[in-house]
Amino acid sequence: MKSIQARLRLLALCGSALSSLISLTASAPALAQPDPYPSKPVTIVVAFAPGGMTDIVGRLLAAELSQAFKQSFVVENRPGAAGQIATEYVARKPNDGYTLLLSATGHVIGPAVQKNVRYQPVKDFEPIALIAKAPNMLVVNPSVPAKTLPEFIKWARSQPSVPYGSAGVGGSTHLAGELFRQVAGVPLVHVPYKGASPSTNDVVAGQIPMVFQDSMSVSAFIAAGKLRPIAVTSAERSKLFPDLPTIAEAGFKNYDLYTWLGLYAPAGTSPEIVARLNLEANRIMSSPEMAAKLRKQSAEAAGTLGPAEFRKYVEAEVAKWQRTVQVTGVKVDE
Repeated sequence: MKSIQARLRLLALCGSALSSLISLTASAPALAQPDPYPSKPVTIVVAFAPGGMTDIVGRLLAAELSQAFKQSFVVENRPGAAGQIATEYVARKPNDGYTLLLSATGHVIGPAVQKNVRYQPVKDFEPIALIAKAPNMLVVNPSVPAKTLPEFIKWARSQPSVPYGSAGVGGSTHLAGELFRQVAGVPLVHVPYKGASPSTNDVVAGQIPMVFQDSMSVSAFIAAGKLRPIAVTSAERSKLFPDLPTIAEAGFKNYDLYTWLGLYAPAGTSPEIVARLNLEANRIMSSPEMAAKLRKQSAEAAGTLGPAEFRKYVEAEVAKWQRTVQVTGVKVDE
């Protein structure tokens, strides 16, 4: 009897405790849940001025991301120092996914050519997605008596010097020219410009005979017959110019320098946010509609690398451009 009574008292006590717990839980405020991402506008900082390849592609991407996430993705241009200003700005922003960086190849070149770069391309960022790419091209004024790369090399070697333009000191087009000078043994002399447009215009006007330039900046002039393309600087032929040979095809193995755009977040950004952005960015950039828009800009989709694959890609590009800088000896004094 005593045992039964003890059990009944224990059950009563347990029931009382359970009732108190339920009552306490019901009256306590609900635990705060994080807002679903994104719960406010996201800023995509573009490292170059409006109107260039990075800006145009960035705005196309931002518009599509806004639709995909049902939240505004806004482009903010912060040009200067070959992309360094924007890159350092984003590196120091909160890693909450609300400030992203869209930059070009200079992101991985900068630390190799400049002493005062205050960021590390991999350590200070979470690489999200490889967005687009465009081949750099060797193009000449039609007055140059060469239509093929072997003809151009023969002609160039017969000259005391051959001035060539680029979009600026220390960029991918400058390094493409300097590497070609080294491997082909031609007397190229770099003429730096502050941007792709002025250097391209001077070649069209005949002020300089040639330029290394991204395909977006020169394609309209090629179509109009105002510039003659000689070769592309990527390892493989471009789908945009399938009949144009690569410099590597002329016997200069491992010559592979081109322009590409990447999307990044500050280091430490949630892997879940990075994964969601990667998924949507890859879906958007690989769609037939976006491919058509990129072709109009003489750019190409860059594949669908995941975050880990893109990180390895960035690491490989850092090493590649470091080797290129060592071979060419290019340095930027700022």
